[in-house]
Amino acid sequence: MKKAKLTIEQQIDDMKSKGITFDIESEKDATRYLKNNCYYFKLKTYAGNFEKYRGTDKKGQYINLDFAYIKELYELDNRLKILITSMSFDIEHALKIKLLNDVISNDFEDGYNIVNTYLSEDYLRVKGIHDKEGKSTLTDLIRKHISEDDYSIDEYAIWEIVEVLSLGSFIELYQLYYGTYHSKKTDYTSFLVPVKILRNAAAHNNCLLNSIRTPYNISFSTTKEIMTILSKINGITPDTRNKWMSNPLIHDFIVLVYLYLQIVKDKNKKAECIQSLNDYFNTRLIEHKDYFEKNNVLCECYHFTSRVIQYFCNKYRK
Repeated sequence: MKKAKLTIEQQIDDMKSKGITFDIESEKDATRYLKNNCYYFKLKTYAGNFEKYRGTDKKGQYINLDFAYIKELYELDNRLKILITSMSFDIEHALKIKLLNDVISNDFEDGYNIVNTYLSEDYLRVKGIHDKEGKSTLTDLIRKHISEDDYSIDEYAIWEIVEVLSLGSFIELYQLYYGTYHSKKTDYTSFLVPVKILRNAAAHNNCLLNSIRTPYNISFSTTKEIMTILSKINGITPDTRNKWMSNPLIHDFIVLVYLYLQIVKDKNKKAECIQSLNDYFNTRLIEHKDYFEKNNVLCECYHFTSRVIQYFCNKYRK
C-alpha cells in the first residue's frame, strides 16, 4: 500500500498523531531540523525503540516520546558510525600487515600461489578487479596485471592484490590463506564477517541505533570465541549476556572493539581509539541520559555494552 507524500508540516502533524511531543524541541525547531539535518523517513525509525500504548484511547501511540529523543538517537548514531568506520579502516590495515608478515615467514608460499588459487576459484573475482580499471586510483596497478587473454588468471603477488580488493574480497583471501596454512597463532577469521557487516552498514549510512528494541532481521549466529571471552566478565549474568549478544548490532560492535584491541599494534592508534570509546560511552552517550531514563531497554543495553567495552579497554590496552 502506497503512503501519501507529506509536507514538513504534515510530518509534524503525523508525529503528533502518534503521540510524539514537542516539549523539549519546539515544532518550529523540529521543522528546521527536518528541512536541514535529517529527513522524516530516517528519523522516525528511531521511534521503534520506544513502547506504545496497548489499550485505552491512546492505543498505538508512543509512550513518553519527545521529538528531542529521536533526534538525540540520530545524532548518537552518526557519531557511532564515524567511530565504526575509523576502527574498521585500522582493522583492515592491521589484518593486511599480519597476513603479509605471515606470508613472508612461510617457506611454503611464494606470495603468488595463494592468489592464483583465490582468483581461480571464481572468475567473477578477476572480473571484479577488471571492472575497477579506469574507475579507481589503482588503475595503473590493475592495468599492469591485466592479461591479453580475458580468461587467463592475472599474476598478482599477494602484497599487490591486497591493495586492489574490497574489504569483503580481502576477507575471502584472508580466510583462504589461513584455511590453507593453519597457524598456531590466532588468525581471527571467525571475527571478520561481523566486522564487515558493521563496516558496510556504517559506510552506507544505514541506521544502527534504531534496532535496540527490535533487532534487524538477518541470518545471524553468535561468535563462540567472543561469547567465551564475555563469560569471564564478572557481574554479567549468562541471561544478560545471551540476551544482548543475540542482537546483531551489539554483537558485531563488541566483536569490532575486541578485534581492534587485539590486532592493531600501533600504540598511538590504540590509545586514540580507547580515548574515543571512552568519550563516546562515558560522555556523549549520557549527555542527555534524562531523555532515556524511563526506557528500560535502552538503559539495559547501555549498561551491558559500556561494561563490556570498559573491560576490554582496561584489559587489552597494551
